[in-house]
Amino acid sequence: MRPDGKTAPSDLQLKIVLHGTRPPLWRRLVLPSDTSLGTLHDAIQVAFGWHGGHLHLFTDGSGRGYGDSARLTDLDLGFGRGVGDEDATALGDVLAEEGARLRYVYDFGDDWEHGITLEKTLPRPVRAERTVRCVGGRRADVPAEDIGGVWGLAEVLEFLDTPDGSGDGPYGELVAELRAAGYDPAAFDRDAITARLAQLTPDTVSGKAKPPAGARAGHGGVRRLTAEDVELCTCGQCGVGDPVDAGVDGPAEDVPVLRPVILAPQEDLVAAVRGVPLFDAALRLAAWCHEGRQVTAGRMLRPAVAREAVEKLQLWKLADDDSPYADPVARARALKSVRSAKDVAVLDDPWWLAVDGGMITISGGRAWGGAATDFAGEDLLAFWAATMGDLLEEIGETGVLDGWHGELGELTAQIADGLVGLLYDAPDDAWVDVDDLQAQAREAGGNGPEFDLFQALFAASFRELGEGLALLGAVEYEPGDGDDSAAETLRTLLNAMRGEELGGGSGTSSAASDRAWEDSRGHRMRLTPLGRYGLRAYLMECGVPAPLLGEYAEADASSLLQGLLGYSPEEMRREVEGWLEHRSAADAAVGLLDACAGAGHEAAAKRAVAQLVLADLDEPRALRVLRKAADSDVEGCRQVAAATLGARLGAEAPGSPARAEEAGLWLLIDGLSILAGAAETEELVRGFLENWNTAPEALEQRVDDLWRVEHPATAHVLAELGEGLRGVDRRLAKRMRTAANKAHSRR
Repeated sequence: MRPDGKTAPSDLQLKIVLHGTRPPLWRRLVLPSDTSLGTLHDAIQVAFGWHGGHLHLFTDGSGRGYGDSARLTDLDLGFGRGVGDEDATALGDVLAEEGARLRYVYDFGDDWEHGITLEKTLPRPVRAERTVRCVGGRRADVPAEDIGGVWGLAEVLEFLDTPDGSGDGPYGELVAELRAAGYDPAAFDRDAITARLAQLTPDTVSGKAKPPAGARAGHGGVRRLTAEDVELCTCGQCGVGDPVDAGVDGPAEDVPVLRPVILAPQEDLVAAVRGVPLFDAALRLAAWCHEGRQVTAGRMLRPAVAREAVEKLQLWKLADDDSPYADPVARARALKSVRSAKDVAVLDDPWWLAVDGGMITISGGRAWGGAATDFAGEDLLAFWAATMGDLLEEIGETGVLDGWHGELGELTAQIADGLVGLLYDAPDDAWVDVDDLQAQAREAGGNGPEFDLFQALFAASFRELGEGLALLGAVEYEPGDGDDSAAETLRTLLNAMRGEELGGGSGTSSAASDRAWEDSRGHRMRLTPLGRYGLRAYLMECGVPAPLLGEYAEADASSLLQGLLGYSPEEMRREVEGWLEHRSAADAAVGLLDACAGAGHEAAAKRAVAQLVLADLDEPRALRVLRKAADSDVEGCRQVAAATLGARLGAEAPGSPARAEEAGLWLLIDGLSILAGAAETEELVRGFLENWNTAPEALEQRVDDLWRVEHPATAHVLAELGEGLRGVDRRLAKRMRTAANKAHSRR
C-alpha cells in the first residue's frame, strides 16, 4: 500500500495457453493490474495472431462471463441474467491472487479455447510506463482462422510437414500460401510480438467492477443470499442472508506433503546434466556454432551444414539401434540424400533445445553459439530443470499420446500426473513397475471393457512418460516386452465402443489378456538423482510442498513443527536430530514451548508434534524449562509442558498427577479439534478411539471429565462425537451429546 492508502501500481504476469495444441502454443504476457479485460482481449488477439472478426468470451473461476456485452446480449451463454462488461472490469479484480485462472474462448464456431493463469504479481516502479509486453512463449502465431479449431490446425501443420501434402483438399490453398511465405510453426519471435503489443494503449479501470447481474459474487468460499436470489429460488427453503457455496474452490487443503528427500551435491548434478546425451549434443552444437553457421529462413542449418554437424559432432550416436544413422553405410547414404535439415532426426532435438534455451541465437542468416564453458554450474542446472518442467507442463496440458484430445487425452494427462507423484514418493533407487501397478488395480476388483481400456491407456502412458523423462536423464527406463502402443490402445477403444470382445475379434478374452500380462515383463522406471532434483523443482513451482531432509536444521521451532507434519517417524527422528545439533537442549525446549501457544488448527497440530519432540529432551536444564512452563498461564504451552513431564517417571512429574491428567484431557480435545474443524466426523471418531485406545466402558467414565475441559473446542468436539459414535455405541453416544450440552451451557 502507498502512504495515501491506495493500492500501489503493479503488473500481472499471465501465462496463456491455447488448449488442445501439441506441442503447446502459449504466450507469457505482462499487463497492468488496473487495465481492463478488454485490453487483455486485444493483447491475446495480437499475441496469437488472431484477426478479431469473431465473438469472444471470458469466464472466471466462479462461472461469471465477461465480454462485449452489447454484442453478446442476444446470445444464450448460460449465465442467466447477463454478461459483465469487459471494458469496465479490471484485470486485477478477476485475477486477484497468484494461481487464479480465466478461460477465454474466441470464435464460438471453431472454439479456440485459451487457459489464462496469473503466475506473478510484479511491483511497478513509480512513474514507470504502463505497457503490455510479451516475455515468453512457444510456437508461431496461429496461421489462419476458420480452419476448424485446434483439430484443423493440427491437420494444416501435418500437411505442411509432408512434401506436397494437402493437394486439392480443403486446406490446399492455405498450405500453399504458408509454404510460399516460409511459415515455420516452431518459430517464436518474442521481440516481434512485443513490438506489436507496444501499439496497444492499456486503459485504466478504477475501483472494483460491479459483477454482472445474476453473477455469483466473490472469488470463492461462502457468500450470503440476496433478496434477488431468494425471489428466483424454487426450493422454498432459502432465506435472505443464508450462506451458500460461492462455487469456486479455495486454496487446496488436500495438497499432498511429499516425503522429505536428500538431493545430490550441485557439482554432481551439473556433471549429470553434461552426461545426458541430448544436452551434451546441444552444448557441442552451441560451441560448434561459435563463429556462425548458415541457416535457412526456417531457422534450421542448411543441408550441407547439417550433414557436417551430424558427422563432425557424431550426433548419429543419438539414433536408436534400428535407425539408418546407426549403421555407417546406411548413414552415409541417408546423409547424402538430405535435402532439408528437418529430415535429420538426430539433429532436430539437440538443435531446438540449444536454440530455445538460448545456447544458440540466430541473426543475419547465421546461427551463433557460445563456448561450452558459457553454460555451466547453476545456470546449466537451472536450464535443465526448466526443460524438464516444460515437458511435464506440456504433458499436463495435452497428455502423453500424440493425437489424443478430449476426455481420453485428459485421462492420459491425469495418469502421467499420478505417475510423477509415485516416482517422487518412491524410496531412493526403487523401481516403479507398471506390472505391479496394474496388478494392484486388478486386485482392487477392476474388470470389464472399460477397465481393460484403462489398463491399455495406463501402460501406454507409462511408456511415453518413461521415454520422455529418460531422454532428459531424469529416469532410468527399462522397456517391457509387451505391445501397448497407442495404435493398440486405439484398437482396444474401438472394439469396446463397438461392443466387440476386447482383442479385436481374435478370440482373445480379458482373462487371456491377463495371462498375457503375467507372461510378459512390463516397463519400469526409477528416478535418477538428477530427476529427483528436477521433479522437486517442478513440484515446488506448482505449489506442492516437497521438503528436504535437513532443511529445518537452522529454522526456528515454529517452522520445524509446521514442517514435520506428515513426516514418518524415522524421517521426523532424523530431522529433529539435525535440528538439535544446532542448539542447546534448553534453547530447544524454550523455542518448542513458545511455538505451542496460540489458537486454531495450525497451533493444535504444532502442539501434537511438539509433544513428540519434547519427550526426548532429558537434559536437566531442559527439564527446568518444562517445569517453569507447566506453571505458566499460557494456554497450550502450559498443557504441553505438564503432559510431557507427567509422562515421565517419579520426581519429574510436576505438582500432582491430577495436573498432568488435566493437561492430557485438554490436549486430547485439542488434537481432536483438528479433525472436528475439518468436519470429518468419521475421522474424528476414529481419532478419538485411537487416542484413548480403551474399551467403550472406560471411555464412558471419562465423559464427565471431558465436558469440564477448558478448551474452546470442547462443546463442538463432544457434539460431533455424540453423532459419530451412534453406530459404535448408542449409549456412549447419548452421554457424549449430554456432555456437549453441558459444555454449551457452561459457555
